Amino acid sequence: MGRRYERIRVIMLATGLQAAGAEAAGAPMAEAPFGLAWASKTDMPKPTLMDQEANITAMIYFYGHPPAIGVDTQEVVLDVCRDEGLQRVVWVSRILSVPERTDLYEQLLTEGVRRHGASRPGPYPRSVIWSTGVLLGVRETPGRGEQIVMVSEGDEFSRCSSRHREEAGHSAVNHVAELFQLLASRPPRIRSQAPASLPSVGQR
Repeated sequence: MGRRYERIRVIMLATGLQAAGAEAAGAPMAEAPFGLAWASKTDMPKPTLMDQEANITAMIYFYGHPPAIGVDTQEVVLDVCRDEGLQRVVWVSRILSVPERTDLYEQLLTEGVRRHGASRPGPYPRSVIWSTGVLLGVRETPGRGEQIVMVSEGDEFSRCSSRHREEAGHSAVNHVAELFQLLASRPPRIRSQAPASLPSVGQR
């Protein structure tokens, strides 16, 4: 029981669900996940990979490279906007069997409701969202299993996304939306592959 709680605690800390207690449900998050600060442009660990598109730089971390910690983590992506700084954090679990995914998802959902109150249906199939800007969802990896995805957004994300649409021709929301498209090709900015299959920063 202790180990199970510790796994959930690590994920909650990583994705921002710890930011407010149940008594503060509906209030905006005061802090970004991982102890980072929304709008920061410099206070991030060195990433495994970096990928820039228009006004957004994606800083990608694979399991074992902070902040991608915890046994259920596969990768973390920090989206840093040119003008608004850090505005989105994406946490992707390791590939899970259906029973593993069911168990972990239900624990995360229960803890999220306990801390933030009722969620509402999210924009993607099998997803929910809280008013604090945190999304919890499930993506399928055909023939491999399922992954849990959690997304936290800062207060200036909408402005950053609008600027991204002007410069790149699509909204920054698309980068997460592609994760939930069953037959979509792997999106370029959220890898969802094992670290060994991708080059490191030094190999690029």
